[in-house]
Amino acid sequence: MKNLFSGLTMKEVKLALIIAVTFFLVLPLFITEGWISLVIEILILSLAATGLNLMLGYAGMVSFGPAGFYAVGAYTTALVLMKTKLPFVLAFVSGPILTALLAVCIGWFCVRLTHVYFALLTLAFSQIIFTIIHGWYSFTKGDDGIVGVPIPDFLSSIYNFYYFNLIIIAGCTWFLWRIIKSPFGKTLQAIRENPQRALSVGINVHRYQLATFVLSGLFLGVAGTLFCTFSKNVFPNYAHWLKSTEMLVVCLLGGINVFWGPFVGSFIYQFLDNFISGYTLYWPLVLGTTIILLLLFLRGGIAGYVANRISLKQKTNKQVN
Repeated sequence: MKNLFSGLTMKEVKLALIIAVTFFLVLPLFITEGWISLVIEILILSLAATGLNLMLGYAGMVSFGPAGFYAVGAYTTALVLMKTKLPFVLAFVSGPILTALLAVCIGWFCVRLTHVYFALLTLAFSQIIFTIIHGWYSFTKGDDGIVGVPIPDFLSSIYNFYYFNLIIIAGCTWFLWRIIKSPFGKTLQAIRENPQRALSVGINVHRYQLATFVLSGLFLGVAGTLFCTFSKNVFPNYAHWLKSTEMLVVCLLGGINVFWGPFVGSFIYQFLDNFISGYTLYWPLVLGTTIILLLLFLRGGIAGYVANRISLKQKTNKQVN
């Protein structure tokens, strides 16, 4: 598993992180509210895709149903806020918590299968979630969705919500980074490369895969909850298979073999969606062509290509010295 910072010294890595943090902190001072909204959407999609990439890129578990967990997080928070008088903090954390509990139940079945069977089973469970949300009109309002989700006054300002969103996503990203750098993350990569060998040395493969499935569901639930509080609306299409495809495409565009790949992919995807779609109704054709070109010439995605170039430059410098 490559690192976008491969080939850089620790000092250079810290400098890059300081620049990135400073950039996002001062960004609202130089852009309009419309652009701020777009950046918020990009960051939320990035978190969802990074949560998915924990399974996809690090554990080698291809899931076609991440949107189901994304929708559960969004709907749980929306329903708690609409139907109870619980404080906002409790309503906010209820989404990810319920999503993680549901991921335990679904994951128990899914991790017993591998490859295409695992992928199709995750898709099946996601479509079950979509069907329940779409059909349970008395509780979820069906295809009308839930509109006007109440949020605290301090989050009504787009600037306040931007920084609230930034803090949550930065914290989740840091936690995900610590996970993949821990012995747990290294074990996941060993399972991805050769599950049979990992099993032969005493690693409980199913237990690690289930833990990864639950962690991925947790962060997808956080992303769904954030988008619910941002848009103040939730709809059944949050759980649709097209939403799952969107997250998979984001991972592929950025690179599943690089931790920061989903963030890069999210920027690219949102650019194609928001700008090219303004000039043509056939923007998915542009997106499809982009993906084909990436698969043919940049199989590691955009961030993967950058990481490879940095690593190659480092090797060249060592040989010269």
